[in-house]
Amino acid sequence: MKPMNIRRRLLLAAAAGAALTAATLPGSALAADDPIRISFIQALTAGEWNTEILAGAEAAVADLGFPVDLKVVGPTNFDPGQQAMMMMQETQTAPDALIVTNVAPALFTEPALQAEEAGVKVVWINAAPTEEFADSLFVSNDPAAQGAVSADSIAATLEEKLGKPRTDIEGTVVVGLCVPGLSTLENRVTGFRAAMATALPKVTVLPTIETKPDREGAFLAWSQAMQRTPDALAYVDACEPGIQANIKIIEDDGLDAITVAMDSPEDVRLGVKDGSVTGIVNSSFFTQAYVATYLTAKSIHDGTPLPQGWLKIDPRLIAADDIDAYIDAWTDPEARLTVFHRPDIDAALEKATSGNLAVSSTYDTPELD
Repeated sequence: MKPMNIRRRLLLAAAAGAALTAATLPGSALAADDPIRISFIQALTAGEWNTEILAGAEAAVADLGFPVDLKVVGPTNFDPGQQAMMMMQETQTAPDALIVTNVAPALFTEPALQAEEAGVKVVWINAAPTEEFADSLFVSNDPAAQGAVSADSIAATLEEKLGKPRTDIEGTVVVGLCVPGLSTLENRVTGFRAAMATALPKVTVLPTIETKPDREGAFLAWSQAMQRTPDALAYVDACEPGIQANIKIIEDDGLDAITVAMDSPEDVRLGVKDGSVTGIVNSSFFTQAYVATYLTAKSIHDGTPLPQGWLKIDPRLIAADDIDAYIDAWTDPEARLTVFHRPDIDAALEKATSGNLAVSSTYDTPELD
């Protein structure tokens, strides 16, 4: 398959540097030199996930003030094996750096080692790399923290809905997981359960049900679960198809229940707007891609080392008060998602400047409060 290429060459005059935001790192040395070549190895080059990551990377290039050639490579469908092959092929083109949307850490180990041996920097987003890359830059959200903020959103909504303090609320909550064993999803559930035990101590979170990673399978699994527990206070899924199924079934069946989202496709955004979803605590792929691209290019341009370890993107609840702005931002992702996520971007870049990074391996072993 022929890779998809996106070329950006931005040569800005020195005066344009004054227009850079507070996200610009100190010690910058802008120069009109040969473009830095960065290849983004995507999990797939279709759908909103790709759109969000691509927009974040392109927005970072636009803010840098020196020339960067950004090339995006990946399969058209989710296929980690093909993604790994394309990663090895891209190394042969001798880019300055690869940024990898990591979905299969073990599968990407050898391609990344080959890239580093060839002198290509390797940076990761989405999921932590294997221990061989403990000193690499890894930019991602913390899924356990994501689950914890989601639990607080459920608790706050139930307090308002039921007119009771959260410590007095009783009932059950059902949780689903579409791919057991996948650390990103498992940690969302782990963080959710731990926070629920503190926030709603009289609420029982039932054993996790196995849902499905496709919309039809998720809908069937959740239909059966809701028939078994029609009086649950909330139905929560760690996976996008399950979130979408929950919204539809709750609405179609007129259930007096709520849900929260840890992914944010269009129907979920609209669900927050119409009140069927308490809020979105997503993985902020826009911010991940922006920060990874920005720091990688700056490091190469300035001749300085990359930060080492896990640069965490703080979880953010997108609820009713800012959902209109978020929906509007999706009408022009590169420009408007940059504005929407500027506080998240600035916070992450400040962490990078101060060296406030975690150990990458703790991604798979979350430290719960």
